Amino acid sequence: MSEPIEIKIEKSEIENLKNFFRATTKQLNTASNVALRQTITWAKNQMVKRVAAKMKLQSKPFTEKNGKGTARIHMSVNKTDKSARFWFGLYRISVARFKPRQVGKVTKGRKRRKDSRAGVVAGLGGSIFRQGAFLMKLSKKDGSSPVVPYQVMKRVGNKRLPIKKEVIAYDLVADDIQRALLPELPPRLERTLRQKLQWQTEKN
Repeated sequence: MSEPIEIKIEKSEIENLKNFFRATTKQLNTASNVALRQTITWAKNQMVKRVAAKMKLQSKPFTEKNGKGTARIHMSVNKTDKSARFWFGLYRISVARFKPRQVGKVTKGRKRRKDSRAGVVAGLGGSIFRQGAFLMKLSKKDGSSPVVPYQVMKRVGNKRLPIKKEVIAYDLVADDIQRALLPELPPRLERTLRQKLQWQTEKN
């Protein structure tokens, strides 16, 4: 996703709601900040949930940090500008994040005979299958635990080396889901803002 999802409460709408609910500036600020945060958090959760469901993958790897400590999700609320943004970074995710397991086998001998079913499966119900891939155990020099115990690798060509890490790209799916999600945000933000503002004015 190259562009972030952004929601905003227009000044004209704020004035209309302020007059309708006879709210103070403090009440309006509190309600609008909560509404923005809840709506953009809902958008984040929906993006992760829908992308994972569409691709039949576990959702947790989308919200975890990668091996370099970089999060895929960035979310912020601008209280002054009355806006909120959410960016779903489209870094490719290692297949190793989706509970991979080895299947099939390779028969050793003068000529290695590969079972067409040999490889690595991962995802929900084995939704991912990488033929010829294998699990490579990982370890850190300092003795600490790596992010994942095994990496999913595959040989490039017929020789032992080189090998490459198997990853999953989800950019096209995420772009489609973002386009479908965007029209849902303005009415949800308005509904949430009204609820929070009503609560703020009625509790005092």
